[in-house]
Amino acid sequence: PRHRGPLPSANRAATRENPACGDRCTLQLLVEHDRIVAAHFTGAGCALSQASASLATVALTGRTAVEARALAATVETLVRGAPPPALDHPTADALGDLAALSLARAYPARHACALLAWQAALAALEPAPPPG
Repeated sequence: PRHRGPLPSANRAATRENPACGDRCTLQLLVEHDRIVAAHFTGAGCALSQASASLATVALTGRTAVEARALAATVETLVRGAPPPALDHPTADALGDLAALSLARAYPARHACALLAWQAALAALEPAPPPG
């Protein structure tokens, strides 16, 4: 896995768990000027949840928060219901390695595994509540 392990300089983090299977993912982000400059993950779970977390850290790095939210929505659509793009389709090329997550579409019980890190990323990007 890429970017597995703590990110000491992180200024955003969120954890998500799947109580049905025990998967757990903490995504840590370093966000500067609304851009994700680094992303790491920690946690444990099935191969799908860990692979998706690794893919997420690579895909999210360098994106703005708006771009990251849009990408997470695209991944969720890919996993939960949109037909996977043909390998020679421009969308598949644009998704790169993320297109592999479309294989989870055939296994609804595994959707939560594939999306766990993405949900953690969305939570980490939420604005902090005002103090007090």
